Amino acid sequence: MIREDETGNSRSIFDAASAWHVETSRDDMDWEGFMTWLAADPRHRSAYDQIALADSLVEEHRDNLHEHDVRQAGRWRRPLKWSAGLTAAAAASLIAFFAPHFLSAPMATYQTFGSTEQVALEDGSTVLLAPRSRLVVTGGRDEKIELAGGAWFNIRHNAARALAITAGQVEITDIGTRFDVQATDGQVRVAVAEGEVQVSSSSLAQPVHLHSGDALLFDGEGGRAAVSKLPTDAVGQWRQGRITYEETPLSLVIADLARYSGIQVEIGRALRGRLFSGTLVVSNGKAALRDLSQLMGLELHHDRSGYRLDERER
Repeated sequence: MIREDETGNSRSIFDAASAWHVETSRDDMDWEGFMTWLAADPRHRSAYDQIALADSLVEEHRDNLHEHDVRQAGRWRRPLKWSAGLTAAAAASLIAFFAPHFLSAPMATYQTFGSTEQVALEDGSTVLLAPRSRLVVTGGRDEKIELAGGAWFNIRHNAARALAITAGQVEITDIGTRFDVQATDGQVRVAVAEGEVQVSSSSLAQPVHLHSGDALLFDGEGGRAAVSKLPTDAVGQWRQGRITYEETPLSLVIADLARYSGIQVEIGRALRGRLFSGTLVVSNGKAALRDLSQLMGLELHHDRSGYRLDERER
């Protein structure tokens, strides 16, 4: 586990934050140790967020960095590979260089693994981040949000703020509402329990307006969006340990089982688009997978390599 020295000073914390940033790109990342370190001191998350933001800003402006004598030709790659020995002074130099960006667009990053996390925005709105998901909040008034995974949004009406949520290839703008978003492998689902949202994408001819009881499925590969109806009490049901599906591709159901139950399931390409309707208790992943196989008439296999769904032999 990475630790700062016993002084707990700013340099020590930045050194540890930069080392953790390196670790996150490795297959043997100690996620439990990382979360323990983040929770140990509020300064840890702040330092890590600054390191991560400096990384993203360097990537964004890398073509112009030679003008400021901070470029090393031929060594840029994404994500920026911070060395474990990166000093606080080096990190501070990058942060100072991009000071206007930090002042105008503070950033907070939230990452979950096997559990949820409640995120409070500046205006009192809240986001419940689903397991195995990532949320990035930027802007002086928390008006820009990026989501990978799932989240339940409870947003206060504020006409003076233009909240924009990016998930995959779509942008969701909110008027003040409660809604659920699931983003998986280029496909995005948006369901509204209360109020109204607008969903837009460069792939769509025009924005789609969703009201209470509307559910949208966006296919990033095909650049298409389909809107259907969903009972409002079924929106965001994963918070109660179950999910109701209505004509949902099996690939997305399997992705939900991975996120909410931690169960990895393989399916053949021919089954990915097979549609499923029904309710699964995702709080019990094995039972949900068994029910799914029975409801869809599929064969469930389990061995040392994991689970797999196949067509039943006739």
